[in-house]
Amino acid sequence: MIQTIIIDDEVKSRETIREMLRIYCPNVEVVALAEDVKSGILAIRKHNPDLVLLDIRMPDGSGFDLLRKLPSVDFKIIFITAFEEYAIKAFKFSAIDYVLKPIDPDELKSAIETADMAITKENIADRLTTLFQHFDNDTPLQKKQIILRTASSIYRIDLAEIIYYEAKKNYTIFHITSGEPIICSRTIKDYDDMLQDANFLRLHQTYTINLKYLRCYYKDTNEVEMINGVRIPVAFRRKEDLMKILN
Repeated sequence: MIQTIIIDDEVKSRETIREMLRIYCPNVEVVALAEDVKSGILAIRKHNPDLVLLDIRMPDGSGFDLLRKLPSVDFKIIFITAFEEYAIKAFKFSAIDYVLKPIDPDELKSAIETADMAITKENIADRLTTLFQHFDNDTPLQKKQIILRTASSIYRIDLAEIIYYEAKKNYTIFHITSGEPIICSRTIKDYDDMLQDANFLRLHQTYTINLKYLRCYYKDTNEVEMINGVRIPVAFRRKEDLMKILN
């Protein structure tokens, strides 16, 4: 059984989540309910849970405040949040699961299954570091990091390390400044949505480049050359966007 604590400031929300878990997630045991940061910390210390369903906004602080007050985080986390585009993007960068209010039972079940399989005590600290980083408005996006999850490993890399990434069916391959390419089981569109404001440009159906590493544009072949010597084709409909940047 996955011993779970629900931390949410709304009584109705806590009870609804507990009932959904009872019906749709028989492998989950709710060991405590908490209403704010203070009671949440007490419940975590008392029960040492496997999983915490954590609201972001609470009367005495945020879910992030709660996590920062703990000496270590050795449990899995699923955030509960009302829709905020900036917050959702931060979750995607850190690869930490979340569910939106009002909560859909299927989304809750899926998030718990994903967290149970993918998040270990060893990598939750890296994910939280990346998450907090993306809530820091003072840090330029290119200086932040992203969690890349492959079939067998989890990487935390600087956005500035990415030279370009390419689509291979439903996979995305990241080519970085050091090390082997990283193959992720998410589509290129998923990453484009995250990186569109970080000096990346989609040049082709298959390729998105980090403009920082663009070395040369060849007019005769309509290609760009990256710092690692790789040439990438520029789609006709993307050429105008590239020319605006280069000019």
